[in-house]
Amino acid sequence: MDVVLVYKKSQFRLAQENRNARIQSLVAGDDVSVRPLLLAHEAHEESLRAVERALKAARCRVRRLYRGRLKPEHCQGRLLVAVGGDGTLLDASHKVHDGVAVGINSDTARSTGFLCAADAKGFPALLDDILSRKLLATSVRRLCGSVDGKPLPFPVLNDLLISHKNPAQTSRYLVDHGGVIEDHKSSGVWVSTATGSTAAVASAGGFVQDLDDPRLQWHVREPFVADGPLWRHANFFFDRDGADEVVVTSKMREGRVWLDGPHNCVPWPMGSRLTLHGRCPPLRLFATPEMAARRREARKQAEARTAS
Repeated sequence: MDVVLVYKKSQFRLAQENRNARIQSLVAGDDVSVRPLLLAHEAHEESLRAVERALKAARCRVRRLYRGRLKPEHCQGRLLVAVGGDGTLLDASHKVHDGVAVGINSDTARSTGFLCAADAKGFPALLDDILSRKLLATSVRRLCGSVDGKPLPFPVLNDLLISHKNPAQTSRYLVDHGGVIEDHKSSGVWVSTATGSTAAVASAGGFVQDLDDPRLQWHVREPFVADGPLWRHANFFFDRDGADEVVVTSKMREGRVWLDGPHNCVPWPMGSRLTLHGRCPPLRLFATPEMAARRREARKQAEARTAS
């Protein structure tokens, strides 16, 4: 099997490469703020070596790449193995258009890894299940769209945040869904896939979905309602078939659309129209029963918080 082994660089490694004098000084002085950095670095590097050894022992043809250098053509016809945490898999998934991926948690002591199927210790058994086809990939829906007709730069695997450029500012926008248009003021909107439903949208009071749930989830953060009932478009699910669309019009001079975290955003100025839908190729992701169990537990905890 052809494999592209994608990895992150630890914060400690990045501080060394970028010659970050402050962090290097704190590390040299064994400051409490940076003690976890070296532990995380050592755990990650050992995990990366162990995963690569397992792949070569299974006679896989391995191409090792830093995630910042990954391109779509590297993923074609290959299994993508992302070593790091959920962020590494998310970043790598943006380059996978029709391939298959698996996430490996390189530091279970400091990373939750909701999207990771195993750690380095469990990877050889997982790899055997993949190669023998005992474990098949799950198709997970991604989120796509456009701003004024220009497609978003990549399919979103986790979530998308609609907000003002400055998070302390009120977000103002119009929502058009199902033929009903509403005028909103809030702290912004999370639009999540089932994959991302354990993340920010869950913390904001949303619903934790099973990984293979095809619905997209819309959840307004801190809605500003002066009087009367909450809006119809405060919280809802897109239709299952992926044909459902939501059009959001900016009423802000400096609006932003944030894609899968804080590193990728699209300008969304006043009058600009953001169209969102699920009509894009799904990601085929290897998922285990343990991953499903973690989601069920996260759903119970989220429901308990809402009830209290």
